[in-house]
Amino acid sequence: MAGLGTRGQAFTLEGLAAALILLGALFLAIGSVVVTPTSGGDVDQSTRTDIRQQADDILLMTSRAETNDLSSLVRYWSQSQRTFSGAANPRIGYGPEQLPGSFGVLLNETFTQRSQFFNVEVAYRPRNLSAGTQTIPMAHRGEPSDDAVTASYTVTLYDNQTLTAPNASRNVELWQYDTNATNSEDGYYPIPNAVDGPIYNVVEVRLVVW
Repeated sequence: MAGLGTRGQAFTLEGLAAALILLGALFLAIGSVVVTPTSGGDVDQSTRTDIRQQADDILLMTSRAETNDLSSLVRYWSQSQRTFSGAANPRIGYGPEQLPGSFGVLLNETFTQRSQFFNVEVAYRPRNLSAGTQTIPMAHRGEPSDDAVTASYTVTLYDNQTLTAPNASRNVELWQYDTNATNSEDGYYPIPNAVDGPIYNVVEVRLVVW
């Protein structure tokens, strides 16, 4: 009888251990769904809030950088490439490549290394305001998911500023560029002089993360 009791206790302990293992695996699976923004399910609100805060912080820190701040990056335009200097092409901008300066470093460490995707675009006012806002891709990495998070930062450009790409002329101010891509005589910069006075344009740098 004693042997049967010992064996019964052993079976009970084995069953309890197996149950604990299954329960732990279940908790682990649930946890991975909740905290992984790129999973197939919906991202919980607290995770979205964290991502939005990170995106806002990156834009704010870049706007205050001593070099390669947001204004400089918006003007980092290549006349020969007709896109941002060093970018892949006008359709995707830098695409999967790291963006210049601290902006690219922060985006890489915060999102890319965590298997999250993002797009960066520059929205600007056209000369004809009735035409609506126009955009230029700075880094297009795919189509955002339904639960993507968007953050933005406004940058004011001035008439007397210049382009910042390595080969750009420091003697040509923004108001002197042509916005017609087919006219190569005066140089080409797609963002037009759309505001009266010393202000050239007011643009919005948008960061979409998913």
